[in-house]
Amino acid sequence: MNAKAAASASKVTDPVPMMELLAPGGGRLYTLSVTEAAAAVNMHGFTRQRGQVGYWWRTAFTGSRPVYRLRTGSSYLLTASASERDNLVAGGRFVYEGVVGHLGEQRTRGTERLMRFSKQGEWRVAFESRAQELAIAGYHLDGPLGWGHPEWIRAGAIYFGTFNPLSKSVIAATKNVFGRDGDWWGGVRDFSGADPAVPENTQGWDGDFSHLKPAIGFYDDSRPETLERHIEQATGAGLDFFQFYWYWDTSRQRSPQQFEASLAAFAQARNRTDIDFALTVCAHPWGGLQIPKSDYAAVARHFASTFFSQPNYLRANDGRLLLGLCDRRGLGDGSDADTRSFVDAVRQAARALLNEDVLVLGYWEAMLDQDGPARWGADGAYCGVRIDHVKSYSDYIAAMPTYFADTPRQFMRCAAAGFDERPRYPHLIPDRTKIRYYGDQSPALFAQGLSRIRADIANSGHISAVDNFVSIYAWNEWHEGGIIEPNAKDGCLYLGLVHDRLNLQKGASCLG
Repeated sequence: MNAKAAASASKVTDPVPMMELLAPGGGRLYTLSVTEAAAAVNMHGFTRQRGQVGYWWRTAFTGSRPVYRLRTGSSYLLTASASERDNLVAGGRFVYEGVVGHLGEQRTRGTERLMRFSKQGEWRVAFESRAQELAIAGYHLDGPLGWGHPEWIRAGAIYFGTFNPLSKSVIAATKNVFGRDGDWWGGVRDFSGADPAVPENTQGWDGDFSHLKPAIGFYDDSRPETLERHIEQATGAGLDFFQFYWYWDTSRQRSPQQFEASLAAFAQARNRTDIDFALTVCAHPWGGLQIPKSDYAAVARHFASTFFSQPNYLRANDGRLLLGLCDRRGLGDGSDADTRSFVDAVRQAARALLNEDVLVLGYWEAMLDQDGPARWGADGAYCGVRIDHVKSYSDYIAAMPTYFADTPRQFMRCAAAGFDERPRYPHLIPDRTKIRYYGDQSPALFAQGLSRIRADIANSGHISAVDNFVSIYAWNEWHEGGIIEPNAKDGCLYLGLVHDRLNLQKGASCLG
């Protein structure tokens, strides 16, 4: 790892997956580095073993110990003993390769003890709970290495910052159809039936829509105190990050006011560093939200100087800054070449201004086209809800294993809490036949989907810098039904499901 990559990786404070790779000669390589793992597979014929050998820390912390890696031929040995390291190296058979990672010296919440086992010149690492299994397979227990986490999923939610007085299109449409001025919650408020000042208006659709009122009330997300409450709710249930949808207004040479307002409020929140954040660029080909090629350099500089430079900007496990592309059709002419030029501009600005690298993930289009990310300069994909193709939530959940099976190497898994555009009718989508929604969505099905994601991560064979990251759609897509933000009907049920079903190691279960 070069000095720049090492410096970026050192800024990752969460434990990351320890990968196990089997050498052609039978030895086992253990590494936290996706670069080293990929080179071992692609250049030297190693095989990535499924699952993780725990989650280890890249850097030392209070109460930690370093674990050293030594090599002899195609076999690798890990030890937490400096004296054993020195004696083996002095014997001339082993070469010292450095610190492979850090483990706890004592047991802490959620950790288990990792042990070293040996058999005929082969060393392997596993949790103590596997000792009997490995003994039956002929392995000898050498001793402990330290305490690590069997699981460490980093979950976040897409944040849609549009519920504020600057949402002029919603306000105008609400006034035009419902006769109320200054209401940026138009449609959601009408469907909810939870506001005594607004008559319930579900337009003939049956059902209880009282969940469409946030637990904290119909808020203004341009106010820092709103973001402070959201951060408290999210981190209290173990969420690690918000993914902010980000748009560009070429006429203003900055983000549109209604979206800029929530990010500004986030930047002013007193507890903003309690949660990480990332940007997901939505360059829609309509409504003046395109990003022309002439603006690429300005957007790239803005990202680097305003967002990437923040200490809580989200990083992949290898330290790269994460950037999403939710829509690339408005990047220049939407071609592969113009998308690649945009990605190149962002990367160049990050290197020039911050000496940092950026990992770029495209939306589900990048999943469906395996060669797409490479053509347009991205590293991989994050997935989303494919509501255009299927309107059955049970089918969506059932298809998850297949959906995740054939993905780009760099892939962020996802779960959609739901999708329901009915609150957009008729003021934002006048044609009732164009409304899309899941009629069979339920918390139980959402829980099933989360459990499938957890199992997929546990059995992963990816060499990926975001292999344990999960993107939830969404925190607050109130107009589109993607909601895990606590609401007046369910409380924080959905947050509790995310915490419990993904076994998040931070926060506490939230079922109230």
